[in-house]
Amino acid sequence: MSWLTPLGFLGLIGIVILIIIYIIKPNYQNKIISSTFVWKLSLRYKKKKIPLSKLRNILLFICQLLIITAIAGILAQPFIAGEDNDEYSEKVVIIDASASMLTEAAGVTRFERAVEMVQELSEEVVENNARLTVIVAGETASYILQESYDVTEINTALGDLLTSDPKEICTYGTPDMKGAIELAENITAIYPKCDVVLYSDTTYLDAGKITVVPVTDISEYNAAILDVRAIIDENYYRVEIDVACYGLNSPVMVNCDIYGANLDGATISFTNEVLCEYDKTKTLVYALRLDENSEQNPDIVFGDELSLYSYDNIHVSIVGAVDSFPDDDSFYLYGGEKIPLRVQYYSSLPNSYFGTAMLVLRDALADRWNVEFKEVKREETPELQGFDVYIFEHAMPNTVPNDGIVLLFNPDGAPAGADFGLGRPVAFRDEYPLTSDVEALAHPIMNKITAENITVTQYTPITHYNGYDALMYAESAPVLIAKNEPFQKIAVMSFSLNYSNLAMLLEFPLMIYNMFEYFSPSTFEGNVFDINEEISLNSRSDMLTVNGGVINDLEIVEFPDTVKLSRPGVYTVTQVPISGEAVVESFYVKLPAEESNIYYEEDVLANPIYYEVTETNDIDLLLYFAIALVALLFAEWWLHSREQF
Repeated sequence: MSWLTPLGFLGLIGIVILIIIYIIKPNYQNKIISSTFVWKLSLRYKKKKIPLSKLRNILLFICQLLIITAIAGILAQPFIAGEDNDEYSEKVVIIDASASMLTEAAGVTRFERAVEMVQELSEEVVENNARLTVIVAGETASYILQESYDVTEINTALGDLLTSDPKEICTYGTPDMKGAIELAENITAIYPKCDVVLYSDTTYLDAGKITVVPVTDISEYNAAILDVRAIIDENYYRVEIDVACYGLNSPVMVNCDIYGANLDGATISFTNEVLCEYDKTKTLVYALRLDENSEQNPDIVFGDELSLYSYDNIHVSIVGAVDSFPDDDSFYLYGGEKIPLRVQYYSSLPNSYFGTAMLVLRDALADRWNVEFKEVKREETPELQGFDVYIFEHAMPNTVPNDGIVLLFNPDGAPAGADFGLGRPVAFRDEYPLTSDVEALAHPIMNKITAENITVTQYTPITHYNGYDALMYAESAPVLIAKNEPFQKIAVMSFSLNYSNLAMLLEFPLMIYNMFEYFSPSTFEGNVFDINEEISLNSRSDMLTVNGGVINDLEIVEFPDTVKLSRPGVYTVTQVPISGEAVVESFYVKLPAEESNIYYEEDVLANPIYYEVTETNDIDLLLYFAIALVALLFAEWWLHSREQF
């Protein structure tokens, strides 16, 4: 017999109270009776009744004791546990396969240590005739074993896991713990007896029903380069390096090499000691001038003064120490030298609007392009090769250039190879608004441009345009067309700025910017990415080649495209644009900062849904105790009623 509420037995205190009542209950008292006859009769009657009266009182006392006991039993909610009909139980094991599980101590990684622990657990599971499920939470959670009770299968699977290279199994990012919990839920939601055990190096303040087994070693520590930034401050770079040491309060020697500094091919090198304490992140700063306000911040360490306005790449590394997790001991930063974008402008009737638009464009593209603008005088002959962008206004070249982007404004004829034709000029008495269609509005060149805001008083209709997209119309004739093919990138606007309000609108510099973005997009946005982050790649050619990590000559031919890189390190992207000169650009893929913290803590571990018991074999004794209580109350009442007889 078991009790749901054992505190109900406090009701037995009533027995003590009952005994006290009987003790202090008054006895019969002597009375003076006037009649000796009545006394004699009463005495005779009393002598006959005393034996029965004592028995009745004893029975009453016993009934009252049993009544109190029954009430206390009811309060304690008695039941008899039913037999367990489950013929087996389940054990679900989740192995953390995050980047930090590659941390080593005495030549053994945490991941290998976890697998060895699972092997020991599997022996216990097999002895208890239970079934074992093993889930590895890497980049994507997956089953290694699923509800297996076969000793050979279990030993083979865990043996293969132990002999494999941990770097081929563990992700270099964060684990797919959500996916692992969902896989575990396939088991826990079905079987009542199912335990979930997680082998991990993360500490969870609230793990719920999951048993978390730590796999850390007290001797492990990690010095890490978490991030490197180059921030432009008044035309000079300020280099900031985030450093931390986990598991040990120790000085960290940081070496910084700046290659291709200030366009002269020189290398600038610094080495500084950073004291890292209590797992706090320290920022090492190299700048032209020290920030007096920042000097008051104990988490900022200033290195040498740095006069830097350009660089090819920056390599930061930890030197003089061998920690337990070397994959975050170095860091590369690119993007310090802008790619030159050579622009030539030629017009038979020059105006200042293009020069102004180029200034706006130079500022807008300053983060990735170094725009070099050359204006050809009317008496000079424009070049037809050697530039990235050619702008012709009014007077057109005989042949369209084939090594760059060509923008033709108010052409007086169609150059050879341009594949479009012009009609006779059309004039209006009043300003005539241009139009666009739904398909054209979705074109990148028309981004944030409203055709109806642009008016013309004269235009030249484009009669045919092979391979072009028509973007704006005057009446029903196209006046803005564009073609973007691997070896021919041309835009044609067949009206003059002198006969339009376009030059006075924001749409003009915006249109020029959109043309540059459309014909010459950035290969990628940014220079540093996290592991498994989706990176969008675009091209100024018909193909990109990506190399780095475990990727060799990955060719991409459809743009824009996205790639997700699973290894840290430097990646190079090579393309051959219309100019014919190969362009090589690089970026760095880094570990997530939380994976560098090899003693990372989280608040809550999400739990799977567990089997909900809806039926039970337990026998509830509450009804029987209630019947007994009613019977005792009736007996007690009956004994009281016999006191008059």
